[in-house]
Amino acid sequence: MDQFDKFIKSVAWKFPKGYPDMNDLKDKAMLFELAEDFMGEIIINEAQVDYNDRIRKALGLKEGDKIPTCNTPLKLGEDFNLGGEDEEIWKILYPILPLKKDSDIPTAGAGKGEIATYWAFEFNVNKHNVTDSRKGEDPDLTIDGYGCEIKSYDTSNITLGKFAGDKENVALLNKVFGILTLFSKFDKDTQITVNPGNFKARDIVPAFAIMASFEKNKQLRDIDMFEPLYDRIDSLYSKLGLSSDANAEEGAAKLLKTILKTKLLKKPRMGKDVGYVLNVSENGQGKFYVMNDEVVDSIDSERILNGVYVSSSELGMNFPRLFK
Repeated sequence: MDQFDKFIKSVAWKFPKGYPDMNDLKDKAMLFELAEDFMGEIIINEAQVDYNDRIRKALGLKEGDKIPTCNTPLKLGEDFNLGGEDEEIWKILYPILPLKKDSDIPTAGAGKGEIATYWAFEFNVNKHNVTDSRKGEDPDLTIDGYGCEIKSYDTSNITLGKFAGDKENVALLNKVFGILTLFSKFDKDTQITVNPGNFKARDIVPAFAIMASFEKNKQLRDIDMFEPLYDRIDSLYSKLGLSSDANAEEGAAKLLKTILKTKLLKKPRMGKDVGYVLNVSENGQGKFYVMNDEVVDSIDSERILNGVYVSSSELGMNFPRLFK
C-alpha cells in the first residue's frame, strides 16, 4: 500500500458513500481540503509511516485524527525542555520503541526516546524533516539532513558499530597487539584475553610503554635484527603523529582518538562536518552534543582511557566519562 492509498483509506469514512466520489463536487472539495491538511503530516518513507503508526497507537488516536503538534519551537543543535501538553505527550512516547519490519516486536538496537524525538521535531511548530536512518553504521535519526544519535539519560554506553571495514585502524591495532603479545611476560598458565576485537582502553597502554622504551634505546636501533621492529614502531608513530618522546598514555589515547574519529565520521556524522548525539530524559529534556574532529581532539588522555572500549569488534564509548 503506497502513501496515497494510506491517505485515502484514512479519510474514506468521512464521505457519505464510504469513499470520495470524484464526480461529486462536494466530495471533490472535501478531498482537496483533507489533502491540504494531510500535507502537515508529510510522509517521506516507509519508516516514517511506521513511526507515525506507533505514535497514533500510543496516543490512542482514531483513524483520521491528526497527530498533535509539538508547540515548543525546536532547533537542531539547541537544548530543549518541553513543558505542558508537549511534556505530557513526550512522556507517553518516550518508552515506545520502533518495531522490526513487518513485526510487532520492538527493534533490539533501539532505545528510549527515539520516537519521542521524532515526534517533537517532525511535528514541531518549526518545520523539520525527520527520518529513521537506522541501518548499517548510520545514526538513529536524520534531522534536516544531519545525523542524530539518540541516547537516554539512564544509559551510559553508546556503540558506534564494528570497525572491521576500517582497514587502516585494524592494521594499527594489529601492530599494537602484535608488539604487546611478543614482549609481554610469558605465563603458560595465563591466557591473554585481550585482542584487537575485545579490549578496554587501558589494555593497550603497556604496548605503548614497550614502544616508548625501544624509542629511548638508540643502540638497539642500529642492530639489523631489530630493524623490522623499529620500522613498525616508526610507521605507527608516524600514522598517529606521535613524537619520539610521547609517553604510553599519550600514545594509547592518540590511537583511540584516531579510531573514534573514524567511527564518529560515520555515526552520527554520516560523512558531514558535524553530527549530533542527543541526550534525552523521560521528562522532555534534551541536550545536544556536537560531534566532530575538534571535539574528539579536545578530550584529554585520562577521559579517553576511561571512556573507550572495544567489544566484539565494535567500538563503544562511555558517554558521561567522555563528554560533560
